[in-house]
Amino acid sequence: MTKQTMSVDRSISYRLSVLMMAAGAAAGLAGGVASGADPHVSNQTVAAGLGAPHVSFDNGMGLEFMTAGGACGDFDNDGDLDIFVIGGSGTFDHLYINDGTGVFTDEGAAWGVAKVHKGSGAAVGDYNNDGYLDIMVTSMGPAHELANGWSVLYRNNGDNTFTDVAAAAGITLENSTAFDAFSPAFGDYDLDGDLDLAIAGWYGGSSLYQNNGDGTFTDVTSTALDADMTVVRAFAPRFVDMDGDRYPEILWVADFGTSKYFVNNGDGTFTDQTVSSGTGLDSNGMGNTFGDYNNDGRLDWYVTSRVALDGPGPGGSGNMLFLATTTDHVYDEVSVATGTNYGYWGWGAVSLDLNHDGALDIFATNGFANKGYQFIPSQMFLNDGTGASFTDVAAICGMDDAGQGRGVISGDYDNDGDRDILLINNREQHDYYRNELAGADINAITLHFDTSAVDDLAPNGFGTRVWIDSASHNQLRYLDGGSSYLTQSELSIHVGIGSDPQAQITIQWANGDVDVFPAVLPGRYTIAALACPADLTLDGALNFFDISEFLTLFADGHPQGDFTGDGSFNFFDISGFLGAFADGCP
Repeated sequence: MTKQTMSVDRSISYRLSVLMMAAGAAAGLAGGVASGADPHVSNQTVAAGLGAPHVSFDNGMGLEFMTAGGACGDFDNDGDLDIFVIGGSGTFDHLYINDGTGVFTDEGAAWGVAKVHKGSGAAVGDYNNDGYLDIMVTSMGPAHELANGWSVLYRNNGDNTFTDVAAAAGITLENSTAFDAFSPAFGDYDLDGDLDLAIAGWYGGSSLYQNNGDGTFTDVTSTALDADMTVVRAFAPRFVDMDGDRYPEILWVADFGTSKYFVNNGDGTFTDQTVSSGTGLDSNGMGNTFGDYNNDGRLDWYVTSRVALDGPGPGGSGNMLFLATTTDHVYDEVSVATGTNYGYWGWGAVSLDLNHDGALDIFATNGFANKGYQFIPSQMFLNDGTGASFTDVAAICGMDDAGQGRGVISGDYDNDGDRDILLINNREQHDYYRNELAGADINAITLHFDTSAVDDLAPNGFGTRVWIDSASHNQLRYLDGGSSYLTQSELSIHVGIGSDPQAQITIQWANGDVDVFPAVLPGRYTIAALACPADLTLDGALNFFDISEFLTLFADGHPQGDFTGDGSFNFFDISGFLGAFADGCP
């Protein structure tokens, strides 16, 4: 099995191994392929079975005009992405189960999640570490009134049903003062191997919950954060390790100039460094995304806001792009210079390499029910490859919406190796944009993570940092479960490598251990962290099935068959595996 292990910042306490389970890897690639294809998408909303609109009875009592969220995840563990979408107070929530080709059937009623309520946002994560993705759904009450206690933590029972366990888990939102539960987000901020939870409140009811490791949570908002969250008009939090010390910061986007940049102190507490970091300049922070847009090895932060129709100024800051400097937690705001500022009335945003040219692009949606923002299309900001200039190509690539965009969910719904976009609209039909890259243009690597065999790693690879180095590109990715705005995208790392035939993959797990794979071909892989290098079946024992698994992978020429990690497949890989097998597990 391909393996090179080294220490980054800390010595390795035990040997982790990585298993790449290829699903359609391009094993026969030789030489270069097309680089930076012209992006093109097609609107497949109805054809994919996603045509049910968001419906709201909001009569001005609540805040439903700002909502419409959802999240994607493999809820039935069958290897493809399913989608949960909030229906609105005028209908029921939807759970779209994927048939494996990107065609969906709404099974929300059968699974027990077809709730009618003033739903707002959703996040997915395996909060109880049982191997099944759960769903946190925020709500402002029943269809025709406002009320607390309607947010839901759906525990996945593993049998195609969910059970609401919010009350038993301690997710009470008791400090929510006005029924304002917006975006939820999972993340392991204390690196103990289970998922904590942040929930944004627009009226000052934001909450940070620490996972107790037993299926329950404790509200630590007042003790963990050194800022008064009752004055933060929050919309969307996310846990992201911005300085590379493995402990994720909390980027808490908020309205009316109250966004917060919380630095993780590594002891369960956070320090508000908004001012010193140069962030928080957004006039009306609503959504956000992050990524290394200039490929300098540091993560940047993009925040959506609103802008006056005649340009940035007193009427609104516009979207903000905070580019990381060489000093940790210090940023330069470069949105105007890069062409990413003018986003009208911004809401959700996602980072993705739409055309696989090795540079992260930004999709940002917008819309407001009046004031001249009703019929303005979303924007697809295409990166020029340097992060210095972005061009809006939405109109020419087939993104034809011009409505009330709110949340954005990015994922590979049809399992073809590129990223698609589901735009969630308020009181309108949604827009599912299928990426139409084909053939050699799908030159990308997608990594999913299985951390179930290592106790101190959060499920599904939350907090994993990945460097992707190829002949023409050096790229950085980080896996978080945060909210772009009321929505969460696919839990995977996806990277285009342009015309390069392969890439070296370096993985730093959230516990500090590092694994290197020198020659990974384009394709989709599941990478498992193992306490025992030869236990390829993840069952905690070494037997015939592990030998059979290795021989199959080796014979197929899959990356995990390169046990010595030298980029080739030969006798030494077989010898290395057999030696590890003979040594047994620690």
